[in-house]
Amino acid sequence: MVGSGVRSHLPLLRFLAVLICLHVLLAWGLVAMSRDFNSAGLPPDSWSWTPADSAQASEPPADGWLPYSDKPSHPSNSSLYWMRIPLEPSDSRDPRLFILNAIALSVYDGGKLLYAYDPIDYNHRLNLLYHWNLVPLSTPVPSEIYMLLDDREPHRPQLFVRQTSYGEFVSSLIRKETYAFVLSALLLFSACLALGLYFNRREKLHLYFVLMALCGSYAAIARTFLLQLFWDQPWMSYLELAVFPLGVYGFLGVIIEVFDKKLTATLRGISRIILALSLFSLASAVLLDVKWFGWLLSYPLVAMFLITAAFLFHALWKAYKHRQGPESIWMLAGFFIVTSTALLYVVRTYLTVFFAKMRYTFPILNVLQYDFLSVALLLFLICLVRVILYRFGQMNDRLKQFNQALESNVETRTSELRKREEQLREANVQLAGTMRDTAESIASSIVLEERHRLTGAIHDTLGHSLTATLVQLEAAKRLLPRDPELALSKLGASQQLVRRGFEEIRNSVRLLRDDSSRYDLAEAIHRLIGETARTTGAVIDYRLSPLPDSLSTLQKRVIYQALQEGLTNGLRHGDSRRFDFELTSLAGRLEFRLTSDGRTYSPSEFGFGLKAMSERIADLGGKMIIAPGNPGCVLTLSLPCSPTEELEKGARQA
Repeated sequence: MVGSGVRSHLPLLRFLAVLICLHVLLAWGLVAMSRDFNSAGLPPDSWSWTPADSAQASEPPADGWLPYSDKPSHPSNSSLYWMRIPLEPSDSRDPRLFILNAIALSVYDGGKLLYAYDPIDYNHRLNLLYHWNLVPLSTPVPSEIYMLLDDREPHRPQLFVRQTSYGEFVSSLIRKETYAFVLSALLLFSACLALGLYFNRREKLHLYFVLMALCGSYAAIARTFLLQLFWDQPWMSYLELAVFPLGVYGFLGVIIEVFDKKLTATLRGISRIILALSLFSLASAVLLDVKWFGWLLSYPLVAMFLITAAFLFHALWKAYKHRQGPESIWMLAGFFIVTSTALLYVVRTYLTVFFAKMRYTFPILNVLQYDFLSVALLLFLICLVRVILYRFGQMNDRLKQFNQALESNVETRTSELRKREEQLREANVQLAGTMRDTAESIASSIVLEERHRLTGAIHDTLGHSLTATLVQLEAAKRLLPRDPELALSKLGASQQLVRRGFEEIRNSVRLLRDDSSRYDLAEAIHRLIGETARTTGAVIDYRLSPLPDSLSTLQKRVIYQALQEGLTNGLRHGDSRRFDFELTSLAGRLEFRLTSDGRTYSPSEFGFGLKAMSERIADLGGKMIIAPGNPGCVLTLSLPCSPTEELEKGARQA
């Protein structure tokens, strides 16, 4: 323990006193609001009872009535019995009889049935602390009524009966328990805020806060008489008995997350047991018989609660002694409030017979008919909110310190950058001299690249012309002995081909510097195919679709020269005599396909012409494929026909 005497614990005692005063103040206010509702019922001294033979009896017996005061010790005591209760005269227009602590009952006015309820008929399970029956009485109010009761089990709480009117009952119930809906809304709002914090920060503390607040919100509604007025579903209050352990698990999780792991090591194991017990309790509430579920609540659950409370108090006291900071003070004070009220709640809810004896010993417990545990839970959540705000404050302080350190680092880095800037200026001066050398190297590279490209273009054009000329010369050589005139015409055609080749070379050079508006690709293809067929005798079938206007000069040149190279190679190397050519524009791409007969193509390394052509096509973002035909060869090209980034890059390189 830090310090000595009471003085060292003054902050804890002061905050605890504030919480106790708030709790007492709220309790006093709630008791004052419910004073009308909690007025005394009909006096049991005037009641009488007699054992019942059957639950199917339609009218009360005429004799055998005994004073109600000797029922608990009577040898004929059984769960099925008749009650005769005298009523007070009343001029109410809508008289009612408010009945508590009854399971199955039938109410008679003489031989007339006024009201009947059996939970078995509706598949209901009851929490007698919060289930009531409101019996309509005939007018004028009879002098006495008879009730056939079935307690199903012994040791039930004492029957409570009050004579009232419907309007008085509803108004007093609303005054008494409207607070519960407000309290439930506050807890639900707290759960939503904590859930938002969890999604933002992913801390388990906020998730346990959500669980505890949701359980408290549910319990605040389920532990009211007012809920049954709007929705007569006893399962709500019955399941509340099983939800309580889940709230204890959330409470434990909050404590574990707030304090150091070394101080809460044992609680982590207990929390897992509580979670398993909570899930088992929820399943048992639905699946087990009421008797066995009651046994589970009255013994294992109560024992586990007492063990948990002891270990929890030990862990909190260790944390308080370890560091008497705001977190320890607030959590320990909140724990004391919640645990003391929870202990009273457990005794009242799960040990009803023992609580009934306590009420006779301590009459003040008779006025505690409000949801004191939910109020205590709200006070604990206020403590927890203070802890969260305190942590946010600490985080804000750390962020301020980090910001100051960051500003210092920025100043240091700024000075370093200024030094680096001076160094870069000096380096820039040194690099300026080398840039001239680099520019000269780039210029030489561009010249070499352009020479390479011009060589390929001239090779394509000249190779085609020379191939056709060779064909004509070979024909003239063979015809010269037999038909000199025809041989001379072949020689003349060869002369024209040579001249045409020179013209094509000049056109290629002009094409390199002209734009696409001066070059008609379709007309050039028609002319090339016509001249080739005329001079070589080859048959060339072709189909051209409308070409897009966005074709660049470089694209047109590559397509034209690819056709030129394909025809030349087919004639020279494949002895082809028949060609089929197709040029189409589909989905933003140009598709080129040239097939030939002759010798079947065997894949091999490209020659100069094909290699240069494949490089130019790749520069334009396209691809070229040469494959064997059946027989002959198939040349296919695919080029983008829109000004894409790759195409523009290739055009710049060209």
